Amino acid sequence: MKRLLLLLTAIFSILTAAAQSENSIIIDQNSLRAVQSDALTGVNIDPIGEDSSRRPCARIKVRINRMTREEIDQIELKIVTNNELRKCKTADYDNGLIIEMTAKSATRFYFNHPEFGESNEVTLNLEPNKEYYMEASLNQTYSIVVNSNVEGADIYLDNNFKGRTDSNFSLTVKEVLVGPHTLKVTYGGIEHEQNIDVNSSNISFRQMVNTKASEPQFVVFVVEPSSAVVLIDNQPYSLQDGAMQVVLDCGTYNYTVTAAGYHPQSGTFSVAGEKVEKKISLTADTATVSLTAPDNAEIWVNGSKRGVGSWQGTLTCGTYIFEARKDGHESGKLSRQITAGGTTQRYELPAPTPIVGSLLVSGVPITADVALDGKAVGTIPLKLSDVLIGKHTLTVSKSGYQTDKQTITITKGETAVVNVSLVKQTASTPTPKPATTTSTPTPKPAVKKSYAIGDLVTVDGVQGIVFQISPQVKIVSVAEGRAKWSTGHWGSKPIDRGSGRNNLNMIQKASTSWGKMYPAFKWCADLGSGWYLPAQAELKAVYNQRAAINNTLKANGMATLGTSRIWTSTGYDSVNAYCVAFSDGWSSHYNRMTTYAVRAVKVIE
Repeated sequence: MKRLLLLLTAIFSILTAAAQSENSIIIDQNSLRAVQSDALTGVNIDPIGEDSSRRPCARIKVRINRMTREEIDQIELKIVTNNELRKCKTADYDNGLIIEMTAKSATRFYFNHPEFGESNEVTLNLEPNKEYYMEASLNQTYSIVVNSNVEGADIYLDNNFKGRTDSNFSLTVKEVLVGPHTLKVTYGGIEHEQNIDVNSSNISFRQMVNTKASEPQFVVFVVEPSSAVVLIDNQPYSLQDGAMQVVLDCGTYNYTVTAAGYHPQSGTFSVAGEKVEKKISLTADTATVSLTAPDNAEIWVNGSKRGVGSWQGTLTCGTYIFEARKDGHESGKLSRQITAGGTTQRYELPAPTPIVGSLLVSGVPITADVALDGKAVGTIPLKLSDVLIGKHTLTVSKSGYQTDKQTITITKGETAVVNVSLVKQTASTPTPKPATTTSTPTPKPAVKKSYAIGDLVTVDGVQGIVFQISPQVKIVSVAEGRAKWSTGHWGSKPIDRGSGRNNLNMIQKASTSWGKMYPAFKWCADLGSGWYLPAQAELKAVYNQRAAINNTLKANGMATLGTSRIWTSTGYDSVNAYCVAFSDGWSSHYNRMTTYAVRAVKVIE
């Protein structure tokens, strides 16, 4: 009899939930904002056409949440006022509509959908040749029924408490939006969770509770190192031969494992119906760090000299200042936070910057040869700028005169003045010539570079930042330019969405004058060998790593990625090509002859 009552209750709940469903599209009029207007003229950067009566139009891009592209395709725009609809189509990327209509104040319209019915009506003031952005969403809800096998079970939907199951072991949850949700049922410390998808044919869900799981269970920790201490809900437990055990009631517990010289590890575990065994291996609170410095400079770590040219060693975790030092130079510095880990952390230090002064050499005889530290630098009279500070050997010589050799000191920002008067030699005294020495530098062994997202890399004198490490290592240029995609409508040949190098090859093969025809492509290629304008997917990857890229740019005093649109090398048709907006990652196509920002990409491994 009870089973029959449960069945009737479930059926009644389902019918009630179906009767309570609401289908409607809500247009958020308050989200309307103007975008893409020129600050000086107020004219839209991407030109908007006119209606059939030659009246100027406005463009509205509407993003519609919780609707598929197939559902958006069925939307019909209903204009209440006397506006002419020039365009209403589904956007190429992201779920939304692109609408163009006569620009008028107090423009009224609404959406109609064969399945979801009519939306609310909105009134907008549209200005000529302006582009707007607006939000809308499908507001479709159902009442759902959650059935269990116990009374008093706590029901959570998307981690929000909704109530407890009644004497019939069920709970009705009202106004649940259509789409995916997380359903969680807890009872006596036991927790069950499942992912559900609410729609018109799926509004009843069952989650059984394993009541046998409420019995106390063994909890075992196996830990390395064996000197560690385990805390469970702040209660300490010592290890014996690297292990400990305890019997705990059903429920959820917090734990922390600590040991001297190791990074602590914390977490939670649940006791529910079976023995719990956790294996913990603490990570030593140190890391292996590898440093390289250009020009064989000295490497210093937090004020201590560690090596010359390169150094690798172990550091405890913390903040460090790495320096590349060289006599007569300002140190190249790099600040980094070292964290525990098994992978060697590699850093290339900035080159030391020369500290210089000037040198003025005058005297007699005029045109006598001048050498500084054994290197010929000119003849008297002579002024040298950008001489490294410190002590130098100055040699002045001329055939038939005794050579003058002296030590001079150059001071930062000052000019050292030296007046020389050479003494004539007798005929039997040969004029000594400055000794010339040459040395062959010892080649450094090649070191394979390991890259991470956000690394600052210099390739052939051009700086870039790593935004992809697999399957190829790719960098995006630190420099940013502005250019037209093309100077005319030359066809839609470069349409590859994944490879900017393929797009560059296409236009180079199509015409020997490609540099004049495609300015954005040329700007990138001019950075050097291998640089190219990124394809649509490549620039999207740059956008996805913008946080790491901007952190590196800020740390090195460089301008960060902004919110402007940046050209991709992917064409759309003979008139338009794709941009990525770095304000929100939206990718859409615009007139090729419009000037937008340009960043280059290069494959380095």
